[in-house]
Amino acid sequence: MSLEIRPYREDEADAFYRVPSIVFGNYTGQPRSPEASAGMLPDWSLCAFEDGELATAYGAFPFTMRFNGGEAPAAGVSFVGTLPHWRRRGHLRKIMEADFRRRYEQRMQPLAILLASIAAIYQRYGYAVCSSKYRYAIDPRWIGFAPSLPRPQGTWREVMKDDIAVVQEIYRQFIAGRTGYLHRAPIMWEMLLGLHPELGGGEYGASIAAVYEEDGAPRGYVLYGAKGFETHPDGAGPGQRVMVRDYAWLTPGACRAMWEYFKTFDLAARIHVDRAPVDDPAFDIMLDPRELNATRGDWLLGRVIDVERLVPLRRYGREGRAVLDLRDEMCPWNEGRWLIETGGEQTSVRRTNETPDLSLDVSALAQVLFGQVAPSRAVRYGRGEASPNADLARLDAIFRTDYAPFCPDMF
Repeated sequence: MSLEIRPYREDEADAFYRVPSIVFGNYTGQPRSPEASAGMLPDWSLCAFEDGELATAYGAFPFTMRFNGGEAPAAGVSFVGTLPHWRRRGHLRKIMEADFRRRYEQRMQPLAILLASIAAIYQRYGYAVCSSKYRYAIDPRWIGFAPSLPRPQGTWREVMKDDIAVVQEIYRQFIAGRTGYLHRAPIMWEMLLGLHPELGGGEYGASIAAVYEEDGAPRGYVLYGAKGFETHPDGAGPGQRVMVRDYAWLTPGACRAMWEYFKTFDLAARIHVDRAPVDDPAFDIMLDPRELNATRGDWLLGRVIDVERLVPLRRYGREGRAVLDLRDEMCPWNEGRWLIETGGEQTSVRRTNETPDLSLDVSALAQVLFGQVAPSRAVRYGRGEASPNADLARLDAIFRTDYAPFCPDMF
């Protein structure tokens, strides 16, 4: 049998999209609509062909990601899957090795990110869980606020598609100092708004966009859709479901105002927020936070491809220096000792023979860079080893982030 690793060609598009549709359980057997591709171009793919058959699909969107106040080019890995009769042959590992090497040698994105169906698959290749998420499902009648929390003074208005720029500007300001949030392409906004001809809406229909204003200035927004009225099994009470697809706020008043807004939905049995960061204020401002029915899960995974180019793109919590000794099985160019010197805004990275402050696998470095795990926590739970003289409090301060890492987008 012959194995070939290469991008798919235009005339192989149907074969490419057929693989993930089978793998993820949404295969229809119908001809593929070109609009359903979500913009995954052949040049962004790298696939395994076994005896001429497209056996394993793999693609990566060229994103720009917020990186604790900086910007990092990131390969947003997606459309990954292998047809059942070609599994357990190591195709994905070979694709990953080839992809990491080409991105390093061609100075492409120094970071890869993905949303995993099974996180264990990708941790074999140096990925790590770099953010977590909360999911809420609250009865609007239980929405209430701590007595000391000031009431919002602004007002809401609905915005149409032609005025969506106001929402985009709020989002731009909201993500400026955060990590994991993406610079959204127009197609991503279309999907959130439920306006994409093939990929938007779903069972909740098109989104309604509402903007919150204080003194006439936009300070927050929500994008949401509602599912048709359903009768409860016992025949009592409201049955509508509201799905919050996206939200952002620039003031404390805008954050509370969003929940005040959803408290008025008298026909809704539940307000669903499928994705919220773990430092979301809801727990801190709710009168009965347990009524959020919050569940926590892993979310964005990250993989450092080129440590020398990636580390300077981040902003750091304080000035200082750190010597890291890295292990990286799949990207040997990352291995060894690196001296990081930062003034907070400007950072340099170079090889060194100095005694390391911290020794760790490249996967743990990803967690530290994202702010998912502080260096002291990595050491405490065995994902890093500190030298006897290492000042872990200083390292924690250098790698500190103001916000928990998160990505609200599916890709």
